[in-house]
Amino acid sequence: MALARELERSVCAVKRGIRASAALLFLLAASCGGSASPGVAASSPTTEISPSFSQILSASKTVEYMVTYKLTATGQGAGVSGEQSWYFKQGKARFDFKRAIAGDSSNVSLFALTDGTFMCSGAAAPAQCTSMSGLETALQQNPAAFYQASMTAHPEQFSGIVVGTRHIGEQHAHCYEVHTLADSSELSGSRFCYSSQGIPLSSRVSGSAGQWSMEATSLSTTVPDSDFALPAQPSGLSRP
Repeated sequence: MALARELERSVCAVKRGIRASAALLFLLAASCGGSASPGVAASSPTTEISPSFSQILSASKTVEYMVTYKLTATGQGAGVSGEQSWYFKQGKARFDFKRAIAGDSSNVSLFALTDGTFMCSGAAAPAQCTSMSGLETALQQNPAAFYQASMTAHPEQFSGIVVGTRHIGEQHAHCYEVHTLADSSELSGSRFCYSSQGIPLSSRVSGSAGQWSMEATSLSTTVPDSDFALPAQPSGLSRP
């Protein structure tokens, strides 16, 4: 009987010790700002604020980059696929278009330089270059490039609403639904995504003719000046 009572007292002492230890742990956790739930770390979610669309366009006008995109099109442009590379540096721009349409391929480059706009074809050997009246005119058959050039040249004509963020490759992108101020129905359903530095990473341009989508597959923030050298003397102009 004495042994039984001694065991009972020992068990009760252990239980009191466990309760005291639990209470002490609870107080320690509370004093440190922790939670009483074991194994769960306290966290404070953060919300990233995207730049305004005007800030993105302002950065996009001056940032240096070369981006290659995968292109797909639907609607009247169905069957069009290919690759585009855009180059920007200190007011100079270059657009390379490699497209396949119904089995036929084309390779064209547009250069917007300080002394003019030029279109060069790589399909012929040797390459041939022709002067153009302006960049926006030359880009009219390429909606994504056309609107990117228009938005950076005339940001006051467009509005953009933040619709979220996403990761494109290794880049964090801010995405905007974009409309023209003159006609809110133009570009309806269109979306453009940019890095925080203003580099365009993805675009989806919608219209009555269908949808034109591009997404970045590679990116460089260093562009050599040699990338803006014309591959041939442009017709109708004399260049040094």
